[in-house]
Amino acid sequence: MTHTILFDVDHTLLYTGGAGGLAMGRAFQQLHGVENAFRNIEATGRTDWSILKHGLQTHDLFNEADDFDATVMTFIDTYVEHLADTLREAPGGYIEPGIPELLDALAARDDVRLGLATGNFRRACLIKLEYYELDAHLSEGGFGEDAEARGEMVTRAIERVAHRSPASGPSANGDSASQSSQIWIVGDTPRDVEAARSNGVRSLAVATGDSSVYELRAAGADVALKDLANTEEVLSVLFD
Repeated sequence: MTHTILFDVDHTLLYTGGAGGLAMGRAFQQLHGVENAFRNIEATGRTDWSILKHGLQTHDLFNEADDFDATVMTFIDTYVEHLADTLREAPGGYIEPGIPELLDALAARDDVRLGLATGNFRRACLIKLEYYELDAHLSEGGFGEDAEARGEMVTRAIERVAHRSPASGPSANGDSASQSSQIWIVGDTPRDVEAARSNGVRSLAVATGDSSVYELRAAGADVALKDLANTEEVLSVLFD
């Protein structure tokens, strides 16, 4: 059996010290002239698509008739220009406990496919991973521009990673691929848990964000841990 492990990024793999939010705010101000545009917008567990749309709506800048895909692409271009600077500026960024060791252990297994299921826009995600030197094993998956709803983003991640044939790309038969693969979503929010459940896959929730182990269990996580520091414990959960 193949095991597909899809990781969230912020507060699951790493913490940027607020660099992503700072860069998004600067990009919005540059494009739309609104300072601190996302200040009162809840971002936890949401896709960047959803956060951007909410920001535009909040400031009366969203028009249903506009080409929102083009708006997103323009925003991403501006956002990533700022992100390299804010990653250096933001204080207190770090890799979450045990992450390098866990990724190395998973990548060494022949029965594992590693990927991402993150609300981050793809280019921003890869910049963060490279900055924190976590990019060796993670590049494909689901990203913030794939969907407004996190559950739909996770669907894209599963299609790209779990259903991928090593030789020929995406499987021609997604159903048979999913039957031969145990799929886990690893994240730090109830939205990660809900997205896993909506896709019929398992969730490993980690209390390295704003939610406690109790809250993550109450949200329906299959497993909830304080952190991912104990590699052997995490492997025993994923491969029980």
